[in-house]
Amino acid sequence: MAPSKHAGILRWLGTALVVLALALFAYRVRRAFIPFFFAIGIGYIISPLVRMAERRGAPRAAAIFTAYVLVAAVIGFSLAFVLPPLATQLDEVVGAFSPDPSADGLAADWRRRLQSLPEGAASRLATAAVDRAEAYISEVARAAGRAVSALTSQLVNIVLAPVIAFYLTRDVDAIRERFASWLPAVSRNRIMSVVSDIDRALAGWVRGQVIVCTFVGMATGVCLGLLGVRYALPIGFLTGILEIIPYFGPVLALIPAVLLAAQKSTLTALVAATVFVAIQQIESAVVSPKIVGDCVGLHPLVVIGALLAGGALFGVVGMLLAVPVTAVLFILGQRLLVDPSR
Repeated sequence: MAPSKHAGILRWLGTALVVLALALFAYRVRRAFIPFFFAIGIGYIISPLVRMAERRGAPRAAAIFTAYVLVAAVIGFSLAFVLPPLATQLDEVVGAFSPDPSADGLAADWRRRLQSLPEGAASRLATAAVDRAEAYISEVARAAGRAVSALTSQLVNIVLAPVIAFYLTRDVDAIRERFASWLPAVSRNRIMSVVSDIDRALAGWVRGQVIVCTFVGMATGVCLGLLGVRYALPIGFLTGILEIIPYFGPVLALIPAVLLAAQKSTLTALVAATVFVAIQQIESAVVSPKIVGDCVGLHPLVVIGALLAGGALFGVVGMLLAVPVTAVLFILGQRLLVDPSR
């Protein structure tokens, strides 16, 4: 074998070993990357505000500071007026729906209504369904409480993330140029083009999800509050969070909303279900296609398949990450395999 071939093989082998070593190192210190992931999300969210301020002549550092002030004002409002009543009502949900035979809970209320029906399989089935729904609501409330606790445990990373996001946003052009300088000249433009496409898709997905989830959560909470449904705030909060899981999330949020509305009256439950469907129709027909769909560019059947596969492989986390990961894979497949000339 020629010396040049030996040198090529050794070079590829050395590169593979370096990549493997870096991957193992990254896995061992994976927790250290958490604030960077938060920072990337923050950067995606504030980028439109930064560009808007730059177009008005503001330096990039001042534009980032302005964006931070606006975002901090929104977060401060949420912390002051949303989190305290949310935490209180989550505790009430757990207490109201905890298994307790003496409690005047949802199942007991519906059992009294079912006593007027003839004894039979339908009555027993309905009672069992309500029992399961009651347990589901209690578990959802506990899960929400655990999520708040987990978020609190990441307080250091949350505080550090804006600092990292500031430098990432300020120096994004220099970072791109430095990364490009490490690439082989023959494939530099092609790789950077793929990176730009992935960056645009991920940025569109992050910003789109924030807007869509905020719209759905606020609309649901306000409508249920106007209907006089108990725990309208945590239901709206839950709906906004679950909205990030397309197709399946809204269904999961609909169940506790309708059951809690049924405690007031059957008519209220029907109206709450109608409102839920109307909000989802507006979201799916108007909001998401314009904000998320155009940016990600995935067919609904592909999204459903990705969610099912992600859920089967990695559970809830897999469902949350299924859409952006699938979008990245589609871009790589299109640019590197289907149309390698681009």
